[in-house]
Amino acid sequence: MALNTKTQSHKERPHKETLLAVFLCGFVSFFSMPSLSSAQGTYTLDQVLAKMDEVGKVFRSMQAAIERTKVTVIVNDKSVDSGNVYFTRRGKDPRIMLQINRPEQQRMLIDMGKALLYFPKLKQVQEYFLGKNRDKVEFMLIGFGQSKEDIKRAYNSAILGEEVIDGQKTSILELKPRDPKASALFASIRLWMDQQRWIPVQIRTAEAGGDYMVLKFANIKMNQKIPDSAFDLKLPKDVQTIKM
Repeated sequence: MALNTKTQSHKERPHKETLLAVFLCGFVSFFSMPSLSSAQGTYTLDQVLAKMDEVGKVFRSMQAAIERTKVTVIVNDKSVDSGNVYFTRRGKDPRIMLQINRPEQQRMLIDMGKALLYFPKLKQVQEYFLGKNRDKVEFMLIGFGQSKEDIKRAYNSAILGEEVIDGQKTSILELKPRDPKASALFASIRLWMDQQRWIPVQIRTAEAGGDYMVLKFANIKMNQKIPDSAFDLKLPKDVQTIKM
């Protein structure tokens, strides 16, 4: 997701083509991740999807602390940031707020068919109209509230095995998009599904070129009321708005 090069350095600016990958759009010890157990794990693919479907039927909202790692393979660059995420829906449309607090503040709001990316330090907000992509912006939070039918319709899926993440035993579900347009954005999504709550504690998205991003969630709260203030970017009056 590209920013104006006159206002940001190359290292700081997001790539426009990966807007959704930022949230549309972890981390510690990720690169020394323990090996996966046999793909013949405790749960079959159909069982995992059925468990996720049960959770999806009662989904209203989620909120969590989040740690995000982005890796650009060709230049061997890795960046790690952290903050909070809030997710609910207006009807069928997602309403998502990503608040990055460290190392530098950023805010991203996805709501009403738009994505707003706010950089407080620059007093700049970038506005993206999602158009036909508005139904795809949940992919970075796939596993929170989607039905079994939604997943089967959009992805080819497989169980890769099991792994313990922060003391939680997980089933590893890999999804590959059926839509060629989605494939151009990301080649695969890997979910580490907590076998107690059947929600992801970690998500990894990989692009065709090898770059990838990992989201790791902590203190996940499901179906608690999220105040409207959580989705307020709190833009100053003198903010500069750039329509992308």
